[in-house]
Amino acid sequence: MEQQTNILPNSGRQFELDFAKFIAIVFMILVHCYDYSSLYLSSLTEPVTAGQSSTLGTIIEFLGAQPAAPVFMFCMGIGFVYTRHNSPAEFARRGLKLLITGYLLNLYRTLFVVAGGLSGALGDIELKPLIAAFALCVDILPFAGLAFLFFALMKRLHVSTLLTTIIVFLMLIIASMLPKVGNGTEWYCYIAGLLWYQNGFTSFPLMQWLPFPMMGLLFGKMLKQTTNKQRFYVLTLIVGLVAFAISSLLIIYKNIDFCSLFTSNYFNINLLSFVWALSIVLMLLAAYFFLVKDVREGRLYQLATFCSRNINKIYLWQWLLITPIAVIAFAISPIDTFWKLFLEVSFVFIACVWIVSVIQKRKNA
Repeated sequence: MEQQTNILPNSGRQFELDFAKFIAIVFMILVHCYDYSSLYLSSLTEPVTAGQSSTLGTIIEFLGAQPAAPVFMFCMGIGFVYTRHNSPAEFARRGLKLLITGYLLNLYRTLFVVAGGLSGALGDIELKPLIAAFALCVDILPFAGLAFLFFALMKRLHVSTLLTTIIVFLMLIIASMLPKVGNGTEWYCYIAGLLWYQNGFTSFPLMQWLPFPMMGLLFGKMLKQTTNKQRFYVLTLIVGLVAFAISSLLIIYKNIDFCSLFTSNYFNINLLSFVWALSIVLMLLAAYFFLVKDVREGRLYQLATFCSRNINKIYLWQWLLITPIAVIAFAISPIDTFWKLFLEVSFVFIACVWIVSVIQKRKNA
């Protein structure tokens, strides 16, 4: 892939991207806390309809879908363009580190499953498949690690951006044709799940989610070269709106349930659902730019920039906190109201930011 060596007109940190990742972090913690609450568990047995009180739950599921992980991945692709550490070796080291960190996090969460099974808290659930699912879960960190390794390989082989883009979208199309391995339940399905979707625990398979950082990379190249950011984001908004309208019409024509795009079929991305999700990402980035384009200092600026720079650490800490909090909540008083959920989200977010900032200050000292 080509490396940009000249100083371009729009280099440096872009606050609208920091702000986008900051909002995505909040949505991410919100949906993860919701998924571990009794509100979500009850929604699994009570189908969502327009008249139910679970409408708020549906909104939370949407905010934790397209405005969260796809935004992270798209911004990761932009970061490929803006980073100074852009050699194939540096990309590969970063990818391996993310991959290892992801599976260490899986191990941590698996310990709670084992403890729950041995204590009898999980009831009659068969423990072995559940342990395999948690230990080999394909979460966003393993995906990010594989994405870095993929782009490291493209750089090492000097593959052009155009050819890389073609390869990425061919993989997306091929992935939708591939069958599940071992009926999507055996332990080895999670190995295949690193590449294409098997079940809900193979959340972010490389072949189906790689188009987001790929499009982010293309976006970053254009953003770095633009001399008029306002016009650039107006065009981004227009492209997002057109793509949203066309993909939505196709979804309606195919009689696809829109809710499934951010609930039951969210992770199993195909070309149509990708375009729909990408259109939302583009519209959000444009909206964020116009919302914060004049913000250059103050607490919001500092908080958003801090969260963006420490996004991986905050991601890890929210899981370190959410898992034991969920266990305690179920053991003492299951979360059954949304105001309790929002209190939990606020606590987890504030605690994550505080812990990361304390660790960083001690390291700097």
